[in-house]
Amino acid sequence: MPRAAWHGCADTADVQEHAGSLPEWALQYEQLSGGAFHGRVEQIHLPGAYMVKETMNRSVRQQGEIGRDMYGFALVLQPEGEAICNGQRLGATSLLVGRGDDLDLCNTRASQIGALSVDCDLVHTISQGIYHRPLAPWLAQQVVVDVGPQVAGDLRAHLNRVFLQADRPQARHWQGEAAMSRVRDDMLLAFLDALPLDTDISHLKSVAQRRRVVHRAREMMLARVDQPPSLLEVCRHVGASHRKLHYCFQDILGMSPARYLRVLRLNGVRRQLQSRRDPHAGVQDVAALWGFWHLGQFSADYKRLFAELPSQTLRRA
Repeated sequence: MPRAAWHGCADTADVQEHAGSLPEWALQYEQLSGGAFHGRVEQIHLPGAYMVKETMNRSVRQQGEIGRDMYGFALVLQPEGEAICNGQRLGATSLLVGRGDDLDLCNTRASQIGALSVDCDLVHTISQGIYHRPLAPWLAQQVVVDVGPQVAGDLRAHLNRVFLQADRPQARHWQGEAAMSRVRDDMLLAFLDALPLDTDISHLKSVAQRRRVVHRAREMMLARVDQPPSLLEVCRHVGASHRKLHYCFQDILGMSPARYLRVLRLNGVRRQLQSRRDPHAGVQDVAALWGFWHLGQFSADYKRLFAELPSQTLRRA
């Protein structure tokens, strides 16, 4: 029996294909760890809300937004899973909550993440109607809060149960806005019930400073992809010592600035090869545009990251 229009899943073999499977979100993906990528996206569309269960077998950076007028709730679905969100560690007993703009998420290893995004007005209405109080002001930011193993386990079970039910033929009884709204409200209330009344957000100021260093460094790298800057030049540009630059990159992305610079450029080459922006451009032409002049070393690095040669990427495109 075919799935209902509001539920779908896709198996993916590339981070760009994976990103394209999430049309509701404006995210750019970069593969950070080496090896052939395999992913899976399951999604459920609900009135004023969107649920996603995302599986990836490689470390990936997701940057962008899931909606400026949305609140997002996310957690890792595997007990050993871990991610970094805006410099905050998201582990097995924690929950990511906050506004859906300016998301910067790196899963530090193979992972499965479950998320719910809901219209801001709807979250405010439900919170006021059920709890008789406005939402906590700190929810206007993106914060990782520890909820403990029991609560995190219950949330994982609840979210997995919703996706399991949606995949069954019996899910036809969900049809109709009233039934779909009940599914949405039950999931939203499960997340809201898990949140503390207050939480310490004093660390967000220093996290934001480290993110700015990484952001400025990345901007410089992208402005000069054909002539990659040295780390000394990057340090001068962002006004940070080599030690501070290294610390900021490790804290925000889980890797050194030198490694990220190379991975960033390799991902840029891959996107350009896949897009066939210039049908007459060969691998060597595109590699040179991204500052790779030693073709043999470039091909080896490319294969190490993506488990295929750049010529194979170009042929498939």
